[in-house]
Amino acid sequence: MTLARVLLTLSGFLSVANGLIQLGPDARPAVRATGAALVVAGLLTWALVGWLRRARPAAVPVTAAVTGAVAAARLAQFAVLHAPTILLAIVLPAVALWRIARSPSAPRPSKAVPITAAVLAALTGAALALALVPPDLPASASAPALSSDQSPATPPEPDPTGFVTATDGTRLAYFAVVPPAPVATLVFYHGSGANAGAGYLDFGRQVAERYHVATYLFDMRGHGKSGGRRGDAPSRRQLFADTRTAVDFVKHAHPRLPEYVGGHSAGAGLVLNSESRIDPEVAGYVYLAPDFGLHSGTERESGGADFATISHRALIADVVTNGLLDAHTYAVSFAYSPAEIQRANLVSRYTTTMAIAQNAADSAAILTGTHKPVGVWVGADDEVFDAAKVVAFARHAPMATTQILAGTDHLGVIDHSVTAVGTWLDQQAKSGG
Repeated sequence: MTLARVLLTLSGFLSVANGLIQLGPDARPAVRATGAALVVAGLLTWALVGWLRRARPAAVPVTAAVTGAVAAARLAQFAVLHAPTILLAIVLPAVALWRIARSPSAPRPSKAVPITAAVLAALTGAALALALVPPDLPASASAPALSSDQSPATPPEPDPTGFVTATDGTRLAYFAVVPPAPVATLVFYHGSGANAGAGYLDFGRQVAERYHVATYLFDMRGHGKSGGRRGDAPSRRQLFADTRTAVDFVKHAHPRLPEYVGGHSAGAGLVLNSESRIDPEVAGYVYLAPDFGLHSGTERESGGADFATISHRALIADVVTNGLLDAHTYAVSFAYSPAEIQRANLVSRYTTTMAIAQNAADSAAILTGTHKPVGVWVGADDEVFDAAKVVAFARHAPMATTQILAGTDHLGVIDHSVTAVGTWLDQQAKSGG
């Protein structure tokens, strides 16, 4: 019986710990539902451990009922996450049930259960302490990462055209250029640490005036003129909801026009991660030097710019716990100089939430499932991404148009792609794409 109680104590710990992790702010609704079920199953298991301190005639059926609850919660978790190892967690209460069924006599006094509980508490405390240690991260990376002649440190950002209100009440700034009789609309997001006024306004103006596309350049929350803590967000899901808010706003303003959405660098990553929320309203996607994510293999292996300093420990803690730990710890520092940060209102650091939201988690699958036109442009001299690899990866999209722009680097693609992007948008709008 004592061994059975030890096994049940361990099972309860695993259920509660795993359940709390799945209740993190960035977990999907289905994952959070299974997390709640696991917490309940874990608490029931611990209650059973206390109840079994004395001989109980109904020990076997009660333990069987709790084991069934644990099994049901784990099967639900498996159905959502599709990880076979999840089912191994059913072994502990099952073995405990078997032990109780074989030895229904009263348990002998033992210190095994409280010792086990103390060890688990100590391990949990140590894990929390390690996860909460602030990363040793500089205010900004040590050296400029991008070409000085293409620096995003432009003249001070002008006042935005207006603001939209996010679902949590935060004001999101946008800069709009709407020509007479537009043929389409474009919602566009800036790259890491930047804002619409840091090198993107002329792109928007030219696309609008030369190709009759109403452009809406949005500052992500925590950037530029938008509200929110600098370089942070309440959750990744909130950032994706912000993208939906922007898309809905522009669609409401121009209900009869085809709407295109895109971004530069990490801004493209945010749009990719948001695609499941916005795709029904979108006619196509525009990506400039897109960040297809860490698993895409599109970054330069050598000779690339050292643009960011990263605390991997904080990022891992956030991902593993669905944002429960280290979600608002600054974990990425960008190679912007103090002068650039001051002059162009740049963001020097990102929390794990902001960084992960802009890193496309599974861009290959997202692109493959995108049955709408996707335009991708990248500079041949891009310091961050390998242009040939970006173009090859973009062809996961069934309707991809790709182009490598000669003599263009990572930031230069913003201005040098105007003709290509504008022409593509005009053709897509006229063809009904």
